[in-house]
Amino acid sequence: MSVKSLAGWADRLVYWAAVVLLLALLAVVVFGVFFRQINQPLAWSDELAQYLLVWTGFVGWIIAARRRSHIRIMIFAGKLPRPAQVALEIATQLSVIVFAAILLRYSWGLVDRNWDVESIALPITAAALYVPMPFAALALMLQALAEIGDVLAGHKVKVAEPGAQAL
Repeated sequence: MSVKSLAGWADRLVYWAAVVLLLALLAVVVFGVFFRQINQPLAWSDELAQYLLVWTGFVGWIIAARRRSHIRIMIFAGKLPRPAQVALEIATQLSVIVFAAILLRYSWGLVDRNWDVESIALPITAAALYVPMPFAALALMLQALAEIGDVLAGHKVKVAEPGAQAL
């Protein structure tokens, strides 16, 4: 299996995870509102919605990194000479790697410290809230390394796709 097909497979998996998480979040919130309206509130709906929102945020972060659609201010970077643009892009990606490494280090601790804590309203461990963090950190590190590789290979730094917010 080539790296490109593996990346395509991973992208599809992440996109489907985002769809499933968003639909689940929508369903939980709608159920919660409906049952409150009939004066039979669901004790677990708010907590599950919070978990799903956090998980969706991490999946969205991975998607935005893959699409290069995080907000970037490119007005100054675009005016730099090519070698300076390359250096700036490498420095940016190295800072992403450092941040993701810090996230990875501390996320394991959060999972570990909360593993034996029961969720308030759900029959799961409170650590479930933090489980996506190390996976998101690893995905972001791999994406940043791939982008550094592209820059070093001489590929032009792509601006975010149309519709993304690039300034």
